[in-house]
Amino acid sequence: MNRLPGPRDSLSDSAHATLRAAIIDCQIAPGQAVSEAELSARFAFGLAAVRAAVMRLTASGWIAPDGRRGSVILPVSAAHLADLSVSRQCLEPALIHHAPPSDLGAELRLRAAVHHAATLQGPGRQAPLHQERDLMGLIALAVAAPRIRAWLIDTWELCLRADRHLEQSFGMSRDALPLPALAVAVADGDAPEATALLERMRHDFDLRASRALARSAVPLSPAPAPAPRRGAAPSTDHRSGTTPGPRSTKGDPA
Repeated sequence: MNRLPGPRDSLSDSAHATLRAAIIDCQIAPGQAVSEAELSARFAFGLAAVRAAVMRLTASGWIAPDGRRGSVILPVSAAHLADLSVSRQCLEPALIHHAPPSDLGAELRLRAAVHHAATLQGPGRQAPLHQERDLMGLIALAVAAPRIRAWLIDTWELCLRADRHLEQSFGMSRDALPLPALAVAVADGDAPEATALLERMRHDFDLRASRALARSAVPLSPAPAPAPRRGAAPSTDHRSGTTPGPRSTKGDPA
């Protein structure tokens, strides 16, 4: 679920991987309304493949249906950032319950060395986003339970997207994540070191989110208001006098 499309993938799998990567990289902005026809033309996939990919992304909460306009990409809001932080606190301890199998441990050490070499070109140098995703996905394989592993990958990748959005919106760049050290600690079954690295990563993410919220008097990536249905007046929230937006499957206002 964390790899780029390859030659043996079905078209729908390739479309899903491509759209997911574009959302994480903010090529499709948080809160943006999109249609299947637009996505098909932009990413050169057929409508059937795009429709299947959108259904999968909707089921996992990355996008939300938006009536006649198509779909809305999950926005980056204060509630969303708080949910990511709490989710990490719940899911990340699963990494340190057991040492991974020896073959996974060997691959983690090898990939950690390769990833570390990519960040040696200067202080604070970040590896490319796809390399961070790949190493995070490999680290997550240490979680034995498939559902928890999938939730952890989802959460980590949404955090990468949030960081990219904060960088684009507020110029808040971050240093390289200590993923090589985390990979080695997980491979070695070093629970104290892995715990310390995970707590440091969460703390740094929370600080960046707090700084962004302090500088933003409005939602970080508000979605456009929903289009009214034909022949129906817009529904109004009488408590605030505003028209409510659609709800995302993650529980944040879309």
